[in-house]
Amino acid sequence: MDGGTLYSIGELARRTGLTVKTIRFYSDRGIVAPADRTPAGNRRYAPDAVARLALVRTLRELGLGLDIIRRVAHQELALSDVAAERAVALDVQISVLRLRRAVLTAAATRGPTPKLSLDPDFRAGVRRLAADHAAGLPDGAPTRPRPDLVAAARDLVGPAVACGIAPDSPQADPVVASLAAQCALFPDRPDDAELLRWMLHRLEAASDPRRDQYFQLLALINDWPAPERLAPVLDWSVTALRLRAAA
Repeated sequence: MDGGTLYSIGELARRTGLTVKTIRFYSDRGIVAPADRTPAGNRRYAPDAVARLALVRTLRELGLGLDIIRRVAHQELALSDVAAERAVALDVQISVLRLRRAVLTAAATRGPTPKLSLDPDFRAGVRRLAADHAAGLPDGAPTRPRPDLVAAARDLVGPAVACGIAPDSPQADPVVASLAAQCALFPDRPDDAELLRWMLHRLEAASDPRRDQYFQLLALINDWPAPERLAPVLDWSVTALRLRAAA
């Protein structure tokens, strides 16, 4: 049709697939204003109202509010800016939905519960681990920091656990010695009593059974691969170190 043609609200409804009631609703709110009225007061719309209503319907389906839609329709806001802001908001909603899915999955499988992160004792333990990891070195120690003890235990003790070596057996001695040597600040003193106490303190704190649950929950929330359970390795390490520290 040429630019002089005006549509009745009924014809506009047929062309857009919207109901007359919906178009009247948008019109009353100034989103799609009529171009003219008949002597009887009936609304008449310009052809560009078809495209504008299509935009309005799309933006509504994307969850935008009527005020934002009106400002976009009247070019008071750039559609690109609105889209960028909406994308950020959707990222937040996706994060919330992931958390809800993780909670529901955990409840369905009787796995870790959301109360874990609210447990003050567990949170205090996590803070202690972080503080210990960031603590300064003892006087006279080399400047290099100790490696991640939990990671070292996973790599060195894990094979011993898999092979069924008991922590109180003679076969466990070289495993503990290798772990101590890797963590020693003083290479010539891998059996230093202070080192054994430090290792035992760190591993006792890390061996909280809620640790595995916590990382499993994080993996569910963030769509990470399922983490390896380290409880058997940490329990073995703690038992072996306690026996040798008491000897």
